[in-house]
Amino acid sequence: MIHGTHGNNYNHLRLTRLFAAVTAAISLLFALGCATPAGPVTTATEVIPTAEPTPEKEYTSMQLFEDTEFRNGFTIMGQNTVKRGNVYIDPEKPEGTGEKPSWMIAQWNSGPCLYRDRAESAQNIVTDGTIKTVTFDPSDRSISLRLNTIPYYDGKPGTTEKWPHLLLEQSPLDIDPKKPDDAEKLPYYSCSVDKMVVTLDIRMNDYKFVYVDGVNAAQFLSYYYIKSKDNKDFIWFGVPLFDNRGETGIYWALDTAGSNQMIYSIASTDTYKNSPHSLLNGAGEPIVSDEWIHVEVDIRPHIEALLELGLKEGKFKSAKTLNDLYISGVNIGWETIGSFDIDVQIRNFKLTGYIEKGAE
Repeated sequence: MIHGTHGNNYNHLRLTRLFAAVTAAISLLFALGCATPAGPVTTATEVIPTAEPTPEKEYTSMQLFEDTEFRNGFTIMGQNTVKRGNVYIDPEKPEGTGEKPSWMIAQWNSGPCLYRDRAESAQNIVTDGTIKTVTFDPSDRSISLRLNTIPYYDGKPGTTEKWPHLLLEQSPLDIDPKKPDDAEKLPYYSCSVDKMVVTLDIRMNDYKFVYVDGVNAAQFLSYYYIKSKDNKDFIWFGVPLFDNRGETGIYWALDTAGSNQMIYSIASTDTYKNSPHSLLNGAGEPIVSDEWIHVEVDIRPHIEALLELGLKEGKFKSAKTLNDLYISGVNIGWETIGSFDIDVQIRNFKLTGYIEKGAE
């Protein structure tokens, strides 16, 4: 009896230990997440909806410059702003197209007159032979503007009183706010347009500088003439393209060179915001290259900033909103002081007004 009782106790002990081991193993599996919990198994099949993409805005647009390929020649302005005569530099149209030139060549404070003192040259070149040269390339409809002020200053220092210029100008643009016939296209010239985009390709063909103690500045700029529709306000709105002194910031000041109007210029980093680089390298030195640099900048937000600043400082006589202002003209080219021989080439120079569809 003692032997039998001992055997039963032994078997009972073995079963108890086995049960404890199995229970411990199951507990461990649950702790490790390897066991399947009791109850029905559910699988997540619900798809979280994605946000609908914002549809691309659609616009109607209008090109605001005439003759962007320079087919109709140029009217040369004298240094007293009197029109001297027309020149035709497209070899395909040596006598012009029959259309009146849309573009003028301005040459203030720069010595010989490109019209009166025009030197003999190829059909596609207008030059005075020493200081100013305008060259048309028919292969890509581009224009280069070369200004050599080294012989003009002849070793003398530059002063801020007179800046030699070589510019292309189109003014007035083909718009008159007071003409009923222009009412349909006026919204594209208005500063209240949804986008106002400047585009061009640009490169620097040559850059030479002779240091003489004094003022030395070479600027290649484009200015847009912002006027109020009642003709009481005028602002020079600038988009800087090159300055030998370095990158430039926002500029807001009175023009004391003759017009006595306010100037607002955007920062050069905004001009080249969508470009691989500007015409200056990382060290601030001019980049002379055959590489075309594409420039594309929406100036509409900058015009809005200009209006806000002008209203805050009481600079406007009548304009209160962007719709009171419009683009009436443009110029692009060199303004210099000091001894430089500089050549910049441009093509596809355009200003396009965009209006969102449905907002017309």
